[in-house]
Amino acid sequence: MNILKNLKKKDIRTARSNAMLLLIALICAIASWFIIAMTKYTAESKHISNIPLVTDISATAAKNGLSVIKCSADHVSVSLDCSRTDYSRIRSDTLRAYVDYKNISSADTYELSVRVETTNGAEISNVKISPATVTVELDKYETKAIVLKAKVPNISGGENRVINSADITCEPGEVNIKGPAAQLANIAECYAVSDEKMTIDTTTSINSDRYLLLSEDGTEIAQSSLITFDPPVVNMSIPVMTQKTVKFVTQIVGAPTDFDTSCLSFTITPETAVIATKNTETRLPDTLDLKLRLSDLDIGFSKDIAIENLLMGTNITNLSDTDTVNISLNSEGLASKDITISNNDIHTTNAPSESYDYTVLNQNIMVKLIGPSDVINEITPADLDAYVNLLGADDSMDQFPYPVTVSCNKYKNIWSVTSTTVNIKKTPKEGASTTQTAAGSATVTTKTN
Repeated sequence: MNILKNLKKKDIRTARSNAMLLLIALICAIASWFIIAMTKYTAESKHISNIPLVTDISATAAKNGLSVIKCSADHVSVSLDCSRTDYSRIRSDTLRAYVDYKNISSADTYELSVRVETTNGAEISNVKISPATVTVELDKYETKAIVLKAKVPNISGGENRVINSADITCEPGEVNIKGPAAQLANIAECYAVSDEKMTIDTTTSINSDRYLLLSEDGTEIAQSSLITFDPPVVNMSIPVMTQKTVKFVTQIVGAPTDFDTSCLSFTITPETAVIATKNTETRLPDTLDLKLRLSDLDIGFSKDIAIENLLMGTNITNLSDTDTVNISLNSEGLASKDITISNNDIHTTNAPSESYDYTVLNQNIMVKLIGPSDVINEITPADLDAYVNLLGADDSMDQFPYPVTVSCNKYKNIWSVTSTTVNIKKTPKEGASTTQTAAGSATVTTKTN
């Protein structure tokens, strides 16, 4: 029995010894394999995707105030070789991909190389980057001050009320726009815009935080996140105007008192205008007068008149679709005739001095008459009244020019379109001596026996 027990104990000790030897042999084999692998196979290939691409230029020596406006990629992929010891240390968060800005000093668009480096000291080789280059737009950030205008497309006035966008004021009246210089150069106009919908009868103030940018040709400029505005919010004061549609009517000036203006027919385009005022005390007229001098109304007469000139000196604004009104004489049925008038038929009136006689030196004058074709041919010089109205004339010289007025005393629908000037001679009246000081001064008259 003792012998059997001893044999069993010996077998257990032997088995344990053999197991220990087997474990040591296994560890040695693994260590040998690792040593052989590290010495014979030193490099391992690795591919890493989605590495953030650093595009910031501010840390480079060639920045010159430049900033990255746009880059064609924001992440890259890398294939590389590394040692087996560094294999696990190389990850997307231990690699830094960046743009090489070497020798870049001015704003432009460039095709630049991408570089990759480790951030933990691990060594890499045979680096292949995708994409290997990127397109980068560089520019300087600047600030542009521009006058601020307003747009309120959904705000309207009540009955007989209107909003004139040109009268809307912004506070502040100027906005500072910051962004890339190339983008700022395209901006010609800036509007504060409100999309609020309302109907107003009195001056109203609203705030706006939306801007509209336009180029020189009026094209809207798409706003990028690189553009900022100061202030971000604008207050707009919107005045309301009272409006009215009025007719254009003709007013003939320079016509004889007995001239029949109803013989004149005109075509007026447009026939009406829309006018408005923001002054509550200003009364809007029912008509706008188109003043026409009779002597200008020749056959084929047509004239454009600025509506703004008709409203000059008032608090009234033209809100029509046009800035001018055209007035044309309807010449159908009219004819013209040239007539010669001798100086014996030209009279002077309203003499500046009773001590002088005023006579016309011109032997005759030629005048052009306009009137109905069935009447004009019957006109003779005897039917005409030609006179020189010397009221207010400067007669400091013995001879001076002055205009002649011609009218028809027989027909009330005949008029002259000739602007004629004659020479007037001043001579002392018989039996009177005169002493005249200077032009425009008093004249002393002494009667002689």
